[in-house]
Amino acid sequence: MHTRARPATASWRAPAPAEPPEPGAVLLDQLDGIEGEDHILVIGQDGPDLMCALMRAGATHVTHLRSHDWSEADSASLAIVSHVPSIDWLSNALPSIRRALHANGRIVLSLAARPITRNLLHRLLALHGFTAVNTRRIGGSQTLTAELPAFGLRRYA
Repeated sequence: MHTRARPATASWRAPAPAEPPEPGAVLLDQLDGIEGEDHILVIGQDGPDLMCALMRAGATHVTHLRSHDWSEADSASLAIVSHVPSIDWLSNALPSIRRALHANGRIVLSLAARPITRNLLHRLLALHGFTAVNTRRIGGSQTLTAELPAFGLRRYA
């Protein structure tokens, strides 16, 4: 008696829908960890999505401000501006953001990538006392990270 084995056929399944990246996921990837941050300040219009993403990533204290004018002095270890509308806006906002940061605090800026802005941003950040400026370019935007040193000490290189 012959038995005829049928080849196994895989049942057809629709591919799992690709989930869109979480808002702020690209910016979160640029951070070198948020575990050591005691308070994170998110500034800008699209902050609520980023604030929620930070909390899901383990941040304990996150504050969102629509405007930089309301930041308290020495209140944050990390300030994130997820969308810098213009260089003029940033030059007006940097004194407030700098005042809000602790010693050795960090700032993360995300803005549209333009060749002229990189050097201008480095000079603007240096003018306000920020050091260790790093620029990363992803797609059509660039992310800058910098720190505000205390007594010449740097937390990140």
